[in-house]
Amino acid sequence: MNTHGSKPPTINDVAEVAGVSSITVSRVFTSPEKVKAKTRERIMKVADEMGYIPNVFAQNIKTVQSPIIGIIADDTFNQSYSYVIQELCKLSETRGYSVMIFTTQGERTSEAKAINTLVGYKAAGIVLSVISDSADYDTRHLKVLNGSHTRLIQFDRQFDEQLPAVYVNDRRAGELIASVVNDKAYKKVLVIGGPKDSRITQKRLTSICENLSDNIEVTRLYADYRYDHAKEIITSHFSSNEIDYDAIIGINGAISLAAKNVATRWMLRGVEFLSIDEIPNAEDYGFYFCCVVHDYKQWATIVAENLIAAIEDRPWQERTMINGFLKNNQ
Repeated sequence: MNTHGSKPPTINDVAEVAGVSSITVSRVFTSPEKVKAKTRERIMKVADEMGYIPNVFAQNIKTVQSPIIGIIADDTFNQSYSYVIQELCKLSETRGYSVMIFTTQGERTSEAKAINTLVGYKAAGIVLSVISDSADYDTRHLKVLNGSHTRLIQFDRQFDEQLPAVYVNDRRAGELIASVVNDKAYKKVLVIGGPKDSRITQKRLTSICENLSDNIEVTRLYADYRYDHAKEIITSHFSSNEIDYDAIIGINGAISLAAKNVATRWMLRGVEFLSIDEIPNAEDYGFYFCCVVHDYKQWATIVAENLIAAIEDRPWQERTMINGFLKNNQ
């Protein structure tokens, strides 16, 4: 808790409360191995309670921003994330910015550390795809952005649907997939989403189900956006249930790939696959399917150009929705 009003706490403030020297506090953040464990833990506890963020540029940079842009994503296995990283790095270099990349692997503590690091470095901007887009996701660790000069754009998953973001039209994607299912006259369909409390999952699943014919039997399975976790959950479902689906739909590329992998091991026959988002490199392995495609290059370019425009105080579009289109690879 910051007990110094609106003024950010300094290293001297932390030292005073912790009963140590400012040099000892500095060592905790620069060379923690040089500080005794109990002293280090006490200082970290005080710093956390005061809301202290170490500013690594404090002695060298007098400006409010550094030429750094950060990308924080849950899992870079996601093909769209890799496009954003490539495009943002390319555009950033031409404008004199450097890019720092953080992969959180679904850990809130990792996400918090990444945010704190970038704010500490006075990053000019952050592209953030949060680990959870559930309505009750604890975002207290993101409040440090409110008092900084760092610009933020949410990418794909959103913790706040009012803040700047570039995101997919999830309902439209569901409508397109449902139209294919109806045309194919499938009778039994398995739809695999991410976490049950994910807003993206609910929007896509709801849109698919609302637009399906009444005579189609739908089974919903909630899995995970990360490939390995999704594969475990799908494997468990296949092991515990009679698998007689006409079609299996994954609501993103990683989930669809996991479903295809499990189905291949189960040697399922006659089951067709559909996906929202492409399955990475599927055609290289002879796998052809119907999917809703979003132009990743366009997506990445919008993120990069808008963020840099915001940093440089030029006109920019704060919220952009990307519409997908059907691609039939069957």
